[in-house]
Amino acid sequence: MTIRPRALLARLDGLAWLAMAVFMAYLALAGDYWQYLNPKFKPLTLSAAVVLAALAVWALLRPVAKPSFSRALAYLALAAMVAISQNWLPFPAASPEVDAFALPPTLPAPPKTPTPPPLHMTVDGKEYIPINTVELLDIAHNKPEGRWTLPYAVRGFVKRDPALDAKGEFVLWRLAIWCCFADSTATGFKVKLPPGTPLPPDKSWQVAYGHLAAMPDDQRGAYVPPGMSFTSISPDALFVADRVAPAAIVPEEVCVFEWHPKEPYNF
Repeated sequence: MTIRPRALLARLDGLAWLAMAVFMAYLALAGDYWQYLNPKFKPLTLSAAVVLAALAVWALLRPVAKPSFSRALAYLALAAMVAISQNWLPFPAASPEVDAFALPPTLPAPPKTPTPPPLHMTVDGKEYIPINTVELLDIAHNKPEGRWTLPYAVRGFVKRDPALDAKGEFVLWRLAIWCCFADSTATGFKVKLPPGTPLPPDKSWQVAYGHLAAMPDDQRGAYVPPGMSFTSISPDALFVADRVAPAAIVPEEVCVFEWHPKEPYNF
């Protein structure tokens, strides 16, 4: 049995909707969902994917009478954009090394020019790379070659939890802003202190100096600290600190507004 092009075109709506539903489910369950939306919207996205899949099945069973070639081109363009965004095509624009924030400014410079972060910080004779929590999460998730084991300096607020206190750990987090405060999430890591090191005060602003390490298998999984409804705390990477030190809070630098794929990072 041969499938005529017109019959296939008539079922294109259903095929495209089904592909979109599968991609939405993939993005929410295994993809880089947090790069597009606040992860707290995952249940909504999955629900929409289920509804879209049901409509796709209906469209496949009841194809349109007059297929549209222009709509087919629109679906093809959408598929190309999805492929580029997911690095499925070898285009420079799809490379994770492309810095989306490296654009020329369109507004005049502010009266007070922020001080750029140092390229490296030296503490106790050891050099650390300044980085923010979102950039470090990206490294922990994608594991780019040669970056996992580097020494980093990351700052944020301390969140204590009695269960973590018993293990000599705490959460270090910063609020990452996507488009607005309504679409923001706390990003960070569980921090493991050297044995015998006192834990920093809850809600204090600290700088942790150390490196990434794989989290023990029995501790992996999503973690939401007490008093929070949702966070983007790394589920499988631990930040092993050499030391933790308090730092002065600069109000303009508390939230993370931009992140870079490579050095110099936006500390």
